[in-house]
Amino acid sequence: MKYRFYNAYVVTVNDFDEIFESGEVWVENEQITYVGRAKKDAEFLGFEQIDCGGDMLIPGFVNSHAHLPMTVLRGVGDERDFNGWWTENVRPIEVQFTEEDCYWSSLLGIAEMLEGGTTSALSMYFKEAGTIDAFKASKMRGVVAIKIHNMLPLEESEKDFEERFNEVEKGCDLITYFVQSHSIFSTDEPWLNLCTKMAKKHKLPQTIHLAETLGEVGECDKENGMSPVAYLENIGFFDYPTVIAHGVYVDKDDMEILRNNNVQVAINMSSNLKLGSGIAPIKAYQNSKVKLSLATDSASSNNSLDMFKEMYLASVVTKAVLNDASVVQAREVLRMATRGGAQALFIADRVGQLKQGYKADIVRVSVDGLNWQPNNNKISNLVYAATKRDVTMTMVNGKILYNNGKFFLGESIERIKEKCSHIVKRINGGKAIIE
Repeated sequence: MKYRFYNAYVVTVNDFDEIFESGEVWVENEQITYVGRAKKDAEFLGFEQIDCGGDMLIPGFVNSHAHLPMTVLRGVGDERDFNGWWTENVRPIEVQFTEEDCYWSSLLGIAEMLEGGTTSALSMYFKEAGTIDAFKASKMRGVVAIKIHNMLPLEESEKDFEERFNEVEKGCDLITYFVQSHSIFSTDEPWLNLCTKMAKKHKLPQTIHLAETLGEVGECDKENGMSPVAYLENIGFFDYPTVIAHGVYVDKDDMEILRNNNVQVAINMSSNLKLGSGIAPIKAYQNSKVKLSLATDSASSNNSLDMFKEMYLASVVTKAVLNDASVVQAREVLRMATRGGAQALFIADRVGQLKQGYKADIVRVSVDGLNWQPNNNKISNLVYAATKRDVTMTMVNGKILYNNGKFFLGESIERIKEKCSHIVKRINGGKAIIE
């Protein structure tokens, strides 16, 4: 398909932060072939021409840390801290998940993300085959973290990983892979080392939850005499490209380690706030030149997969904590939500900005709503006033997957919702999880 989007406010998020007020974006098949000012004299044979009516075109959001199969657990364990939520509410339920459960729940999460302008996401979970199939069915761009199973003996865990990774489809432009260890508090050192070994062997990045709670930091100091960040550096975990999720409790020395090892941090502001875990020091990270991205975490701990909310909170919460309204500005969080996420997922050579030659992952945002009026500062409005309801179109890889309330996912929304409803009733003895 060929598309010409014209009469648009084009926010490129490129190296120069270019904006074209009456701009155009052309798409041919999977790629963007032109971004810039209007070219009314050009010929558009075979193009579907879409008048954006002044709406905004932005790069799709890149969610750098999520757990898509947990979407069916939305609302489970609410009003509890991390330990109570995870150990007493979530874990007893999720161990019952089948691969088919993970498929339908992942599709539900994918639909929610597309509705909110997210075009790429990393999902970190077990039974990865279900999530991989969901990404394939939906045609969304996915990054799937393959788990090191720490409950198996070490040699069996390595064999298990190799078998599961050998089964996944390689060379698919839309799906790439990471290696995952869950965390230092649930994974002993030999299995952490195995994660890095597999990452090096298969040339994959790795990801892990780290420094998420004070309890985790205190336990690590008690057992190892150092912080979680220092511990992973000490065992060589950061010898291969790594993205850590959360990074709430880090000090100046930790930030130096992260910067020196080129470790990237996925900020999960909503999840950490809701679980009472704390607030990631975004401005300090920026001052230390640590690379940042934004993420939603799961719909169980958040309880949404909304990157507009993550941008808003990353900015305004940091302003409030530091009593400084000038920090973490709108343009900065927009970059974290797009290019920052693409860098974290190692796909920044093809997505994260509107640029000729890049993949056509494009989001149209309506500026007609009352929340946009008067439209004095469009970038400010995008971060501080817009909501996911302002998204009218989400395109991934040159295909429109969401358009004005309609989804094109390979499965109907009605069937996805019905299947997910059956899942939660089955795993709770025929009743809804929350009555």
